[in-house]
Amino acid sequence: MKINILATPDGPDYYGFDGETIIAYVDGHSKSYDLSDFPEGGELTNAEKIKGVIPIWSVERVNGELKVFLCQEVGPGYWSESGWFNVSGYDPRTVHVVRDTSKLHYGKAWVKTRDGIRFFD
Repeated sequence: MKINILATPDGPDYYGFDGETIIAYVDGHSKSYDLSDFPEGGELTNAEKIKGVIPIWSVERVNGELKVFLCQEVGPGYWSESGWFNVSGYDPRTVHVVRDTSKLHYGKAWVKTRDGIRFFD
């Protein structure tokens, strides 16, 4: 499975993975999304919410491989997606989205990880 993480104003605290099942964790609650039967050429957008948060933005299966857009919650700043990477490279304590520090913005930049809110100077 390949994932691309989007910078979004809401997002799960973190994700877990078990084969082609994605587990989203939000405020002490979890929800599993089993994608093992997801069809080739099929598309899914905005999966069922957990605690008001959309954990999976889209899914498609291309040449047998799942490609999934997930999200990481961010605060002020200019952010862009992580880019595609293998799910084995996901670390719930890491900031996967990319911050553009060349642009000025109002407020203190932050990102949510499994460890909580991480602030940037």
